[in-house]
Amino acid sequence: MQLLTTDQRVRQLQDRMAVHDVDACVFLLPENIVLLTGFYVRIPGLGIAFVPREGEASLMVPSYDMDRARVTWSGDLRNFSAVVDAKPATGPLTKSLQGLLGVADGVQAHLSDLCERHGARGGRIGFEGSFEQVSPAILIEPNCVGLPTQAMLKQVFATEELFDVFELIEQIRAVKTDYDLERLSVVNEIAQFGLEAFHEAAVPGSTDAQVRSAVESAIANRGHGYRGARSVRGLATVGSGRDLVTHGWNYQITTGRTIEEGDLVMVEMGTVADGYWADNTRTVVAGAAGTELQQQADKVVWQAIRAALEAAVPGARAGDVDAAARRVCEESGLPGVFPHQTGHGVGYRYHESTPNLVPNGDAILREGMCIAVEPAFYGLEYGGGVRQEHNAIVRPGGAVALTTLDLQFGTAPVSA
Repeated sequence: MQLLTTDQRVRQLQDRMAVHDVDACVFLLPENIVLLTGFYVRIPGLGIAFVPREGEASLMVPSYDMDRARVTWSGDLRNFSAVVDAKPATGPLTKSLQGLLGVADGVQAHLSDLCERHGARGGRIGFEGSFEQVSPAILIEPNCVGLPTQAMLKQVFATEELFDVFELIEQIRAVKTDYDLERLSVVNEIAQFGLEAFHEAAVPGSTDAQVRSAVESAIANRGHGYRGARSVRGLATVGSGRDLVTHGWNYQITTGRTIEEGDLVMVEMGTVADGYWADNTRTVVAGAAGTELQQQADKVVWQAIRAALEAAVPGARAGDVDAAARRVCEESGLPGVFPHQTGHGVGYRYHESTPNLVPNGDAILREGMCIAVEPAFYGLEYGGGVRQEHNAIVRPGGAVALTTLDLQFGTAPVSA
């Protein structure tokens, strides 16, 4: 894993801080710490990034994570004791952190020192106020920045003026850097291990739960260490048969249903490697090539994906990309055109809100945005639903898929 160029994201943020007269920002959410430092927090709250309006940013991690943090972060690095039986914090540190941090006063001491060093006392302090959908740390327990943390920031910085940095940080992270793109290519390649396992496991006689287990195991077993990946996880849901008519597009709950010959089987899969996410879906026919209508639907879905990628150029509107995919599906004359969005942003989260590829969406695409594109058909005519999903990077000539656009549909050979 290459060392993150630490200045790039910090300078982008500092430019925006100057415009909004923000004196310093404190980040506790894992996705934003990954963005700014490359460090993927192990336990929720056990990692804090501090960015002043001018000067060097700082990263605070538990003592046992110092070596791991140095893999990606070359800037100011500070440590505190964590997960030990020690005295509680004396100040209003967030209760969830107080229980985890042990010597929690160390965190506040670091923040107080940084406050003085950078002249932020009494200033306008940025915090993650509007992040209501968040990515988890390595340990799957998402954290948020609640009232106790806000009270702590007010005390440490001697201010009542907290500034919500949501819009600032969302615009920065929507466009991926070269470093991000390298990490996104890694996680998408790791996701392929799960998709290969899905294709092998989604056969008559298997249960949806067994297929899910095979997918997640393949990602864990083959993903760790792949191209330097250190922390890897796959989170899959698998559904099959007629339930896909409705549950195929609203995140089916994996059950113990036994897959039968000719059933459509769908996996919706999030993969995370060192804090970078991929979002993929595949649909196959168990033990068969599929009916003529199923094969037609699959063919049109792939055409719609290509149309969306061609439309996803810098300057295009999100609604134009949605329309390009939806038009292909509608003009095919096939029933059950997908009722959901064509796609969304992806990278620092499983689902990023920028850009949201929806009808009439007015977000403007920029080069370097990472999108997930997922057109589909659903209906009893198909025996369920057919959806495929790929991740791609917006480029001047159209979005470029991060993995091969694979055309294999049935788990038995498809006739030419």
